[in-house]
Amino acid sequence: MSPNPSPAERPHPTTRVLALLELLQAHHRLGGAELADRLGVDQRTVRRYATRLTEFGVPVEAERGRYGGYRLRPV
Repeated sequence: MSPNPSPAERPHPTTRVLALLELLQAHHRLGGAELADRLGVDQRTVRRYATRLTEFGVPVEAERGRYGGYRLRPV
């Protein structure tokens, strides 16, 4: 993908929300900066995507601080 992709080249937000879910399933815990980098968005957008997953019933847990990050809460 080019550095500044056109809207047609960018993945749809739903695609990125599902990519976030896949990343959380594959890794025990990931920081917001790393998730933002992998998804090609900013950290605020990662927070919105995590909230969206929670609204869909996915148990996403966010912890603040130096060793914080996002993970899927065991059920």
